[in-house]
Amino acid sequence: MKGQVRNKRKTHLWYKLVRYGTQAIYLLMIAFSIMGRNFILTVGLMAISFIGGAWFCGWLCPFGSAQEWLGKLGRKLSFKKLRVPHKVERFLMFSRYVLFAASFTGLAAFAFLSGPYQSFMGVVTRNVAYLTVPAWSFLGLILISSLFIDRPFCRYLCIEGARHGALSLGRVFSVKRNETSCINCGACDRACPAQVKVSTKSHIRHPQCINCLECMAACPVEDALSYGYTLKPKKKRNIAYEAST
Repeated sequence: MKGQVRNKRKTHLWYKLVRYGTQAIYLLMIAFSIMGRNFILTVGLMAISFIGGAWFCGWLCPFGSAQEWLGKLGRKLSFKKLRVPHKVERFLMFSRYVLFAASFTGLAAFAFLSGPYQSFMGVVTRNVAYLTVPAWSFLGLILISSLFIDRPFCRYLCIEGARHGALSLGRVFSVKRNETSCINCGACDRACPAQVKVSTKSHIRHPQCINCLECMAACPVEDALSYGYTLKPKKKRNIAYEAST
């Protein structure tokens, strides 16, 4: 049993190194203009979200990565992590979809609320000439709050995240929960940075899920959580039985 737990920890340590490495490489590629958000790349990332969930948000997005790394720093500094009450979280999670819909209106107020992403990307690409004092202040507020709340901008204000989250609702690959193996300890729920109730679902098609796989890393049971194909085959009808009844 101890050997299985040790192997499981090694596996997830390697996955974390790969994920953090991917985040860092993509950030550097954006910073040095090796890769831009062109039309083909955008469509490709959206297709991936539709098939397998919001991998862009959890593995590539530079601003999401910065918030996550600051959250890790907050834990290292022993800052108390704030968990939003579930009822409040259910209400707040829709705010980014309101902003996404409002973005088509061109209203400046809604554009400002989603501004920290553009501000951060401006810093990364060294294009800071357009950044105003309010923009810098709002960006600083989001980054500081990331020390205490997991990915606050991603969860409540990100239009990009709203797009990928909505597409991921129909995903055919996702985190799966083996209800037979699950011991209902709640470790997966506590580990989820988006506060998704993993322990109550057979597979995770939640729009807030960013495929960070932290739930799988936290799970103490070997095969309770996995990532894979989620569509169940249709049960074959027993025609002979139906005829006899």
